[in-house]
Amino acid sequence: MLFLAALLVIAAVVAIGRRHEVRWVLLLTGTALALLAGSPLLALDAFAKAMVATLVAPICASMGFAAVLTATGCDRALARVLLRPIERWPWLALPGTAAAAFLVNLAIPSQAGTAAALGPIALPVLRAARVRLEFAAAGLLLGASFGGDLLSPAAQDLLAIAGSAPLDVAATHSRLVPALGLGIAAAIAMLVAIAHRAGPTTASTAGETATPLRGADWLRASIPLLPVALLLAAHAHAPGTAWLLQLPADPSWQGWSGALPVVRAMLLGAAVAAVSAPRALQRGAAEFFGGMGHAYAGVISLTICAQVFGAGLAASGLGAAVLAMSRGEASQPLLATLFPFSLSLLSGSGSGSVLASAQVLLAPEAAGPQLDRCGALACLGAAFGRTLSPAAAVVIYVSGLAGVDPVALVRAAAPAVLTGAIVACAVVLVAG
Repeated sequence: MLFLAALLVIAAVVAIGRRHEVRWVLLLTGTALALLAGSPLLALDAFAKAMVATLVAPICASMGFAAVLTATGCDRALARVLLRPIERWPWLALPGTAAAAFLVNLAIPSQAGTAAALGPIALPVLRAARVRLEFAAAGLLLGASFGGDLLSPAAQDLLAIAGSAPLDVAATHSRLVPALGLGIAAAIAMLVAIAHRAGPTTASTAGETATPLRGADWLRASIPLLPVALLLAAHAHAPGTAWLLQLPADPSWQGWSGALPVVRAMLLGAAVAAVSAPRALQRGAAEFFGGMGHAYAGVISLTICAQVFGAGLAASGLGAAVLAMSRGEASQPLLATLFPFSLSLLSGSGSGSVLASAQVLLAPEAAGPQLDRCGALACLGAAFGRTLSPAAAVVIYVSGLAGVDPVALVRAAAPAVLTGAIVACAVVLVAG
């Protein structure tokens, strides 16, 4: 049975590599594995359970908040504020764009959404600074997709893993913050060095940046960061924030300690964003629930299919066989990084890959005391693989916006991404 199960998984990897729909591949493979194990109802039960898992609420609320930010223009206000220093110091154009996109991704969980908020403003800035087009696009891609969303305690991938494995979200998040900070710094430095070696473009379009960067609205620019600020303050036990983490007395709320504070913070942020733009207030609710629906279709659906896939792996015995090969202290972190990296590189999906990894590798018997470290590495591996995948939505969007071939864009960004990846993973590994 193990041989047939392995063949099914190899077929699934090949299908993902050929750009077949990731959700269908995971769902059908998981169902086939369950049938092979003689448990046909297992796949159906896993599907039903994942539909109403605790992680659904915070992910949907986060995407709803992001939709309201777009409708009210708060995301663009934040982009303008972050890019304004470039007006005074044009040499900051490339590193500033990458750093700004990285920070905007902290507030907007979608990588393509981050690129959409910054791209129309940042690319004219980069062109005016005479940065070559492929490196200008690579800077936007690097910042938008390197993993800025993982700086938030409400990061979708962290919450999704916690729904599949007994992961300590706070402990894993504490490992990711320094790793991402040093990693993005190393990646930006490498990109700037390569772009400097390539030299400037031959024509300048100075003056193109003046209009996009005028009229920064500092108040509305701060709204995208409000939920994250509330969550960080509450987890740091700042005075006056205990209410955010407090659960209702009703016993039915037990198990919501990680999800409910995120939902509360996102709802408050969405309300403030809607009030900040009275003209958009009428459609604020529609945008919020539309964003929630997009979250279910784009993210939660991946978690559902990944859970079915993981249930099939466990039932077939293949999951246990893989775990048996990852008992070593060195092999666990290596597999936790390379497995989601490879899946993301093939499929372009970071969330689907990190969830498949959680199902296969992050069970307590696999990671043991290294569970938090392996969870952080899985998140990083998925983010880096997505950034280097020509099939990723953010790569396709940035390449279309800049008029650069996706493969050429990935080639320009690859040295910087890999440099940052090595640094970030090393920080996670050496941290106590």
